[in-house]
Amino acid sequence: MTGLDLEALDLKSLAATAERAARAGGAVLLEYQDRVLEVTLKDERVDVSSSADLAAQEAVLAAIAAERPDDVVVGEESPSDTGVASEGLVWWVDPLDGSRAYIDGFPWFATAVAITVDGEPVVAAVYDPLRDELYRAVRGGGATCNGRPLRVAAAEKVAEVVVIVQAQSSDPVVIAEFARLMRAMLTVSAGVRFPGAPALVMAHIAAGHLGGYVERDMNPWDVAGGRLLIEEAGGRVTDFEGRTRDASSRYDVVASNGAVHDELVAATGMQFEEGG
Repeated sequence: MTGLDLEALDLKSLAATAERAARAGGAVLLEYQDRVLEVTLKDERVDVSSSADLAAQEAVLAAIAAERPDDVVVGEESPSDTGVASEGLVWWVDPLDGSRAYIDGFPWFATAVAITVDGEPVVAAVYDPLRDELYRAVRGGGATCNGRPLRVAAAEKVAEVVVIVQAQSSDPVVIAEFARLMRAMLTVSAGVRFPGAPALVMAHIAAGHLGGYVERDMNPWDVAGGRLLIEEAGGRVTDFEGRTRDASSRYDVVASNGAVHDELVAATGMQFEEGG
């Protein structure tokens, strides 16, 4: 541990920087919508990146560097940086949360910026440029969207909420596990969706628009900011065992409004007989 004192950090100032950085990335995404994109596959056919991802990341990193030049910053499009230690203050950047949707012209994407300190999320900014909605959270200071306080949904049972279940892989093993989780959530919930853009999904859970989210093996840039938004709005984010994890690590994510969380965690373990 670095011994950084959260009380000594100016989290509001850091959040303002995160907001400016997220907005800078979002502006680039709007600009690139009318361009022919260079698309790169990260796996056989499913996991993608584009020239818009790279340009947005450059804008986000430049905005952070202008105000915090000595900080450690890890971006999704900078794989050489992903071995950074979890200690100290670290920025996590997903310049284009929802790359597949963006490339296909589906209006569901965002720029996500988060800060962790010794593995604890302390600042989040998730910006939806199409709707000009900035979801922001500060540890201990609540969560907002364009300044309006957020609160998770009031549902008491999983049967009352829509659950997001997602996967992004061409690996048959991952696909099979996704199918199992999809069936489990369809069995217990009010419905299942798969829109992509996990940071934006988690922002909408914080806003009370969705009740739950389940996905395997998520990176910090995908979920650290969304986790803080949800926690500050009254919800919970854990792994599949119900444990709170180091936000600077990869883990299997269950997110909810809190009231339905234990039911969601239990449902992730459901098993089905072949053909049953």
